Formats: sequence, C-alpha cells, structure tokens
Amino acid sequence: MVQVEYKNVTKTYEDGFEAVKELNLDIKDGEFLVLLGPSGCGKSTTLRMLAGLEEVTDGDILIDGLKVNHLPSGARGLGMVFQSYALYPHMTISDNLSFGLRMSKGEEKLSTEEINKRVIEAAEMLDLSDHLDKKPKELSGGQRQRVALGRALVRQPKVLLMDEPLSNLDAELRHQMRNEIRRLHDELGTTTIYVTHDQIEAMTLADRVAILDKGILQQHTSPLDAYNNPANEFVRTFLCRHIDDLVETANNLFNDTK
Repeated sequence: MVQVEYKNVTKTYEDGFEAVKELNLDIKDGEFLVLLGPSGCGKSTTLRMLAGLEEVTDGDILIDGLKVNHLPSGARGLGMVFQSYALYPHMTISDNLSFGLRMSKGEEKLSTEEINKRVIEAAEMLDLSDHLDKKPKELSGGQRQRVALGRALVRQPKVLLMDEPLSNLDAELRHQMRNEIRRLHDELGTTTIYVTHDQIEAMTLADRVAILDKGILQQHTSPLDAYNNPANEFVRTFLCRHIDDLVETANNLFNDTK
C-alpha cells in the first residue's frame, strides 16, 4: 500500500504569505489524484512539499504512514516529472533514462544488467525503443516529454509526481500525452499526483480531484461529482462554468459547419 496523507499542512513563507493553509488530504494507494486550481492557488507548493523541495511550516506529510517532513527528497521513493524536460543535451536518450539509476549509491545501487533491463522496458512502454541512441535535439517535443516520464518510471517510484508536464506541448500533443499518461497509470498502478490548471486535463485524467483556491482545499472528490455537485461558488465558476462554456463553444462551431 502506498498512501499519501497531508495532515493540517501549512506553508508560510518568510514574508508571511500563506501558500497552503491547514491542508488535510488523502491520496489512496494506486490513485490518480489531480491537484487543480488557478495560478497561485498553492497546488505546486503542495506537490513540492511532498517532493521535499519545499519545507513544511506546520503539519505532517506521510507516505505509507511514515512522516517524511524531514527526509531528503531522494529518500522518499518518489519519481518527478516537471514542465521542463530537463534532459541532458549531450547524452543519448538511453543515458538520460539511466542517469539517475547510475548515480545511485549504497543499497540503492543497481547492477548494470538491471539498469539496462529497466531502460529497455521503459523505452518499450513509451515507444522510444528506436530512439535510444539519439540525442534529445533529434526528438520531437512529445518524445522528449516521454523521455522525462521514462526517467521517472525507471526508478520504480512509490509515488509519481507530475507538475504541469504538458504545458509546453501543442493541443494535439497534449491530447496524445494525456491518453499515454492515463494508459501507463492504469498499466502500472503507481500512485500518481498531478498538478494542472487545465480543467479538461483534470476531468480526463483524475480518479479524484483536489480543487484549491488561495491555499485552501475547496473540494476533494471525483471529477464528475465536482461537476455535478460543486461544493461552493468558486468550484461552480472555475470548473463547471468553464467546461459548460467550452461545450457551448464546441456546439456552436459544430452547428456553424452544418
């Protein structure tokens, strides 16, 4: 079981700004949770505290019942994918995928055979097998994002964290990668926490959504329940009205082409 819990978690910066306020949130084993909200709502800070990239001011974060507030990022068993691909341009795709594993030390160090096995498996899952000897500049944006995802997956993380990973892609590639990410999640069953401001992305990916505004959790439920039963006016406006407007626009465009 790989469950994540936020217990009364608050993040306050030195200037007094509270980015996250007394957050209580549970992410179930094998769940795909989307942290959703507008820019500045605290969703990325929430993810970064779990990743160990931001300190928790108050409260506790637990992974499998273990408090991780003071554990270094590398000791938390997490895989991370961010908006920037952050690939090494001078390395091949194979070397980019294996870099983190090759840098591991002590008990976490793997044999060369095991590293190669994991790289081959990730490449097959992500349709990168024919590109392992190439450099990142030879790949498309979608392929580079697959490499970034594969680099996280080869670590076989307890929890996969994704912070706006598709923001740099065009609409068609975003759609393709959404399908790919959801397929991989269903295949691997890794507990996944995904940050986005995109309502459609949240609705198509999530098992549950946690909707934030001004650092406060507004609603935590399935996407359809949030749409059909918004907890308050903010959720109704941010989620429901936006989706309704998109549907109306699509219907109008469809009717105009008849």
